[in-house]
Amino acid sequence: MSEKAKERKSALAMIRSDTLRSILDLRNVSPLFHQLLSDVIQIIVVLDASAVQSELRWRLGCRTNPAARTGLHEAIDSGAVIAVAPAFLKQEIEKYLSRIATETGVTMEIARAEWEQIKRMIRFYTPSGDSSEFAWVDPKDSLYALTAKELDADFVRTNDAHFAQMGVTAVGSDVDRILRDYARSTSVLVTVKLGTGFALVLGWQALGAMIGAVAGMIRRLPPAMQLALGIALTIAALHPRSREWLIESSTRIWEQIRGSTPVRALTSDNTIKHLTEAVTTSKSTGDKIKSRLPVRGKQTTALAHAREVLLRSQRPLTADEVARRILANGYSSRSKTFPSYVRRLLRENPVFTKNRNRLWTFGIAT
Repeated sequence: MSEKAKERKSALAMIRSDTLRSILDLRNVSPLFHQLLSDVIQIIVVLDASAVQSELRWRLGCRTNPAARTGLHEAIDSGAVIAVAPAFLKQEIEKYLSRIATETGVTMEIARAEWEQIKRMIRFYTPSGDSSEFAWVDPKDSLYALTAKELDADFVRTNDAHFAQMGVTAVGSDVDRILRDYARSTSVLVTVKLGTGFALVLGWQALGAMIGAVAGMIRRLPPAMQLALGIALTIAALHPRSREWLIESSTRIWEQIRGSTPVRALTSDNTIKHLTEAVTTSKSTGDKIKSRLPVRGKQTTALAHAREVLLRSQRPLTADEVARRILANGYSSRSKTFPSYVRRLLRENPVFTKNRNRLWTFGIAT
């Protein structure tokens, strides 16, 4: 294997799953990126106490490399999974933290420090509705079911089997590896897709600019000279030598575009193999995830879009930015007062919170 081939292979191999989060952030703010990346899966998962306890026990009792991550942890870091939980989860973990520390053979200080790390992965939410409709199965788990309902979450990630009795879509630890593999493969796929696409777009834009400049010059010529030039080009195209020159010139332009670094890198056998594996894995794992997603209609109201925008955002947003992202998310409105309408929605709905800097967040408990 040549040094260049090794470099190209390592370039793709170095694309971490965490790259996907930045790409998904671009999708949230730009209609262009939303269209290009509309098929990338990003799901909302409610974590229950059993799932978080498993994560905590693995970190404290099994992990030997401090940098190692579970499939669930990596999927959350990548942005493929947005992890949420009712604030009640904090009480449940705190109640058993001492026992977990003892059973995993670590000090309480170490256990608490790791729990603090896990809390940073989760968006905590206080449900506002009545959980009694779920309490007949298990009162403790009713808040998780209610959170999933109010946030229109895709799954509850749990090790318990009774969520199905509540009418809530639940998944177990078997999905963690699928989500991780999807994040890894898709981060490679979309990075190459965007990088190559921009290289080609820029190449064709340069060619288009050149053609546009020539066309502009021709349009400024007197009509008689335009006619004469048209006749000359026609004769040149029909003449064998002239036609050959035109073909060679066009070929050189294409070779320059095709020779751009992102496009040229994709011609490496090792890179093509790596990319093919990523495409195959992304599709197969994506299909598995989609097969387990609950059937739901498309978001149609501005309120539903606002909830989704703020839940997916990594930071608080101004009302105007929320309005822009709602439109980028596919909502259609031609109203000039749409930002004002969104501002009123945020004020009137208790699920949204405005901080002291007048920035809005979803109703996540702090």
